[in-house]
Amino acid sequence: MLFLPKYFHVLSPLAYAVETHRRGELSREEAALAVIFAVLYDGSVYRDEILLAVGGPEKEEEPLMTHDHFTAFWLWTLRELGFKPSSVRRGSNAHRIFFRGAELNELLKAVTLALPTLHKLRDALAEFADAFKAVSGEAIKRKFGIGLAYDVRNESFSKKLEEIITMAEDYVYRNVTVERGPLDTSGRLPKIVISFKLGDEEVAHITVYWRGDELYAQYGGSRESAERLASVIRALGGDAEVKYVKGAGWVVKLTTDGIITIRHDGWLKALREFIDELHDDKRHGKKLISDERYEKLIKNIEAGPNIVKFSGVKFSVYYETRMKNIMVEYQPRNDNAKNAAVDALKARGLKEGVHFTVNTVGAGRYEIRVTKEAYAKAVETLAQVGLKEGEHYAVYDRWRIISVKAEHKDAIVNALKAAGLEEGKDFAVKWGGYYDIRITYDGLREIQRMALNGDLEAERFIRELEDVLRRRYGDDAAKKLIEVLTPAREEGTAELPLTVYDERGNLIARVVDLKYEFVENGQPVSHCAGRDCRLRVVVEYELPSGERREFKMEWYWAEKRKKKDNTTVTYYYETALTTVKDEVKAAVLKALTGKAKRGQVRLLADQLDALRRFKALKDAIDKWRGGKPQSRQLQNQTTF
Repeated sequence: MLFLPKYFHVLSPLAYAVETHRRGELSREEAALAVIFAVLYDGSVYRDEILLAVGGPEKEEEPLMTHDHFTAFWLWTLRELGFKPSSVRRGSNAHRIFFRGAELNELLKAVTLALPTLHKLRDALAEFADAFKAVSGEAIKRKFGIGLAYDVRNESFSKKLEEIITMAEDYVYRNVTVERGPLDTSGRLPKIVISFKLGDEEVAHITVYWRGDELYAQYGGSRESAERLASVIRALGGDAEVKYVKGAGWVVKLTTDGIITIRHDGWLKALREFIDELHDDKRHGKKLISDERYEKLIKNIEAGPNIVKFSGVKFSVYYETRMKNIMVEYQPRNDNAKNAAVDALKARGLKEGVHFTVNTVGAGRYEIRVTKEAYAKAVETLAQVGLKEGEHYAVYDRWRIISVKAEHKDAIVNALKAAGLEEGKDFAVKWGGYYDIRITYDGLREIQRMALNGDLEAERFIRELEDVLRRRYGDDAAKKLIEVLTPAREEGTAELPLTVYDERGNLIARVVDLKYEFVENGQPVSHCAGRDCRLRVVVEYELPSGERREFKMEWYWAEKRKKKDNTTVTYYYETALTTVKDEVKAAVLKALTGKAKRGQVRLLADQLDALRRFKALKDAIDKWRGGKPQSRQLQNQTTF
């Protein structure tokens, strides 16, 4: 009876963990991992709490132990391992052990030292998920003829793991202390040692050098220490890899770009002081860093990188000042990277074509990269076979690249092969285009909704996105982001009546009712979808005299065609056209949508988002948007 699964798989590991901990063979971070793995298996993770659900084998007719006994055993285990829960709540089928506040911080403090293990687990799961998705997709398509694949990333285990990693990294960011040692100019390169501490304990350190034209950081030592350093760097917003180098051990290296990616006040302060000392040092008769280089470095450190990460994808952030447009984009140069990014975004619930777009740039060109030994012969061959430079191909001598249009690629490759050059040995053919994956404003709002629902990764993404925009482009860019996200932050919360004021602040109307109906072929219907489905919004407002008026705005899917290479892409966007004849209606429309003027007013997605903040319309707008017609691609016909 004692070896039934529930008893054996729960009690035995816990007893073993306590025994090894007592003997000093189980470190505190390993003990924390035991708790975390239990939570991953049977618990929940929220923004400010972790809970472990403890059930029992009550389905047995005569169980030796109930969930009361298992909970007591767990509480004893936690005490022996040095972790104190915040509270315990009784339940009919399972009791719940909670970690919050100070108790949660103690658990996270121990987990931070085990972050390398959690990172490895996440990477292994991601690799397995990709492989399993491909295999399951092929099997389902072969058996049932449909394109469907199972994504392990959607499992609660993977999501909880990601949340715990985010919580641990946030703990590091909030609590780490960065200390720097004195400037050392005794060696070939000036350097300082920067240490990372949690409490009084140093958890990692790295040496930063000045190479004369750039900053460079390196650590070499044991694998455990290198992996811990890399985890700390990732927690502080940076990116680091651990590699084995013969003679140096396990190494972490950072160039200037990698160094300034770390956005922590203590780290940036240490860098600034290092650069200031280099600039002021005159012991060698001249400054170790020139005024020009100093100013450039300080500017780069203050501005920081323009990178934000979501679902493992690194997006670059730009702001077009003239158009007041925020761009969040990732540009992979091969199918594997593109597919991995798309799958990762979809696994987080984002929809292609709605929350993010994927476009191809420069697809009509190829690059032929030639080795140094074969380059002269390759260029000579192309001239001899009658191909014209500038018409059929372009040559970039500096990089030994021959750029060709897609329609001439095969002819040029065949000519090189006929001349005795081998593909893969003397030259390689590479697609010259790249993919452009952009998160739309709808996508940013969807991520904001995730953050509002307690998604820690989404919360960090929004926070870092605002930080990048403010640092690199100023307050106007940050205000634009807030403007974009406001509908998501306020949606479904606005109630009626809505008071309407004129430009002088006088009350001129009250919106008293918002109604809607779906319309197809001019007739109201209970529901519809597709290009012919419209959403009619009826606005009823009341004047100070008591008179009631109403107007309608009818939303529909407008069609737009765009030529791209040899195809024409037809896509759809939401819009409405309404006519405003008086100042009162203009003020009402502005109060509802943020946009109004006398005459015809074209309303777009931003105005529909503004309407979505009203409880009366939110569900209807979501339902109508869910029926958006699919984009279509048509091959252009060539006429002679």
